[in-house]
Amino acid sequence: MSSGTERAPEAARTRRTQAERRAATRRALLSATIEVLADVGYARLTTADVCARAGVTRGAQAHYFATKADLVIQALLHLTEEMVGDLLTTRIASSAGVRAQYAALLDRLWEIFSGRQADAHLQLLVAARTDDELRRHLVEFDRRVSRTLSDAAERVAPDLVRRDDFRPLMNTAVATIRGLRLLRAVTSERQVRARWPAARDQLLAAQPAH
Repeated sequence: MSSGTERAPEAARTRRTQAERRAATRRALLSATIEVLADVGYARLTTADVCARAGVTRGAQAHYFATKADLVIQALLHLTEEMVGDLLTTRIASSAGVRAQYAALLDRLWEIFSGRQADAHLQLLVAARTDDELRRHLVEFDRRVSRTLSDAAERVAPDLVRRDDFRPLMNTAVATIRGLRLLRAVTSERQVRARWPAARDQLLAAQPAH
């Protein structure tokens, strides 16, 4: 009986180790995909380059992600959810007033949609115009991001989420932020960031101070 008792924990440890290895392989592929996408764009991205950068085999990549489109969308989703998790963890104090709460939430959204995720998303939006499979994946991506943001907002600003104007304002805010990020193609990062405070103030113009 003692030998059987000893083998069970050992088998459990082995299973956990295998699960950890699989998770590490998946994370490596997702991170490498974002890096390659940012470097060369969607059209020139190959799964071979991603595997080389991630240090994994083509067989491992094919096991987790059946197609190139699936790989890049899952990578983008992983990065987005990671950023949402990092930036929307601290609750926004309701005592600050409606406008101040919205301002804090909009600034967090700006940071979420201003990093590597924004560049990668832009690459995919352009490529999706001529790639039906990628376009289908992007539609689902936007739905999942919307759900993720709604769930996060419920945690950090529950009083705002219950307001009738919450969803329209958030939709307009995300569209505004993405539009500003497009300007990086013709102007500097500093100039794009300098435009955000005025855009945020316009979004907040109709909100009560308290």
